[in-house]
Amino acid sequence: MRKYQLTDRKVTWSDIKELFTDKIWVMETDFATGAWRRLVSFIRIVRKTFDSFAEHRMGFQCVALSYFVTLAIIPLTAFIFFVSNGLKIADKLEVLLTRILPNNLDLVSIAISKADNIIAAAQSGPVGLFSALLFMWTIIWLMFQTERVFNNVWGIRKIPRATWKRFGFYIGLLLLLPFIVIIFCYGIALYSNAVSLIGLNAETLSRFVGWLLFYVVVVGTLSAAFKYIPACFVRYKHALIAAAFSGIIFCAFQYLYLETQMFVSRLNAVYGVIAAIPLFLIWLNYSFQIVMYGAQLTYALQDEEQRMKS
Repeated sequence: MRKYQLTDRKVTWSDIKELFTDKIWVMETDFATGAWRRLVSFIRIVRKTFDSFAEHRMGFQCVALSYFVTLAIIPLTAFIFFVSNGLKIADKLEVLLTRILPNNLDLVSIAISKADNIIAAAQSGPVGLFSALLFMWTIIWLMFQTERVFNNVWGIRKIPRATWKRFGFYIGLLLLLPFIVIIFCYGIALYSNAVSLIGLNAETLSRFVGWLLFYVVVVGTLSAAFKYIPACFVRYKHALIAAAFSGIIFCAFQYLYLETQMFVSRLNAVYGVIAAIPLFLIWLNYSFQIVMYGAQLTYALQDEEQRMKS
């Protein structure tokens, strides 16, 4: 643990000006109080987060991930419904999706119908099965690309993990994903009725409890992603702090997105179903940017801790 020894020197106006220059990276803080050191450390973390995001051109990578998700969303839906069919709960899952996304019923209907086509092709014979497996590969490819972007945050160019281990991990995650989605959908349905179950009918309280639970799920998911996706050691406390901050922004953005669905419904009169597609792509892009800013914050927190200890 680094020990600081205070001297007679005090913080000057010159020190304050250096906070907003590149001299902050070599600024000595041993002479100062804990409040000043924390301020310097905080500014370093903020600058490193935003500077690294721009340096690594994460905005372009988030756009690429958005298109990968768009390409993989129908095969992923097909895989989830294939598993839920085996569990005899496909109909219930479809009802839950319509309740969770009441403003996107047309898109939900299209996604489910196209997913059914993939399932039917897979069951039609060897050729159809091979075609369906090619669609499934888009999901694996999305996972590879997501890991690559997270590794770019940490400056990892050569991934130390063996390819077969990565592939096996993705297959295992893919097998678990339908159950996670099913549990998540049932959880949303449960919280929507939670207030009435305890004898309260306040709509505002119900919405607050719902968004609070959603925030907890987001923080847990993001912290796990920040911790385990990069091919390097990440301290969980840094991942959790970054997830807590980015989770607030993420939930606020989701709220705004849901509120703007009224605007989409007005566009439907002119553009029909395709009115929701551009907004969906924008939502994906900004959602990924929020997540990647959180990943950059995790890196900045850990880097600053190592700097303070050295």
